[in-house]
Amino acid sequence: MDGHVVVTICRQFGAEGHEIGKILSDRLGMALYDKDILGKAAESAGVEKGHFRRADEQVVSRFFEPYLLLSMGTVTRNDRLFEAEEQIIRDVAAAGSCVIVGRLSDYLLRKDPNTIKVFVFASMNFRVENIRKKYEISETAAKKLVRQMDEMRRSYYACYSGGNWRQDTGKDLTLDRETFGIGGCTDILEAAVRVKFAAQKGEC
Repeated sequence: MDGHVVVTICRQFGAEGHEIGKILSDRLGMALYDKDILGKAAESAGVEKGHFRRADEQVVSRFFEPYLLLSMGTVTRNDRLFEAEEQIIRDVAAAGSCVIVGRLSDYLLRKDPNTIKVFVFASMNFRVENIRKKYEISETAAKKLVRQMDEMRRSYYACYSGGNWRQDTGKDLTLDRETFGIGGCTDILEAAVRVKFAAQKGEC
């Protein structure tokens, strides 16, 4: 497909934004970037694999960070990961059309005219039930996990945007996963991407 469009998908935990991004990328032949960005960032930043698995969109307290290097002052391994991720996100976005899930990509690319910033959400009850079924855990455990992940992502956004950006801030499109389903959300997003491509070619 001619043109250059980047889709960033910010999602609530349990709303299945990754699944929507995966289907969209398959349909349109666009590269998909998600946790693989974290792995590349870890390699670039020289961070051990065990840590980057635990560092997925969370903020490590400076007080509890056990491996501070004196030469790096208060910069934690998570900070190094984020800096490396930021460069990778900017590089892949500049290289061609793609879908990027999470990683604060919507904030990092907020001024890029080629980017469609998307927020996928659903009600708490829907997300809890989704997580309960997916991980085969109790409703109580699922509710606790959803709340923890929501707070973790909120903290991640607040930390690395300097408190200036929330998950639901500055989006071009918000999709209710509960109402439209994975397929419906993907259909809507695909239509938006095709409109963006057409606009770049002056067809609309």
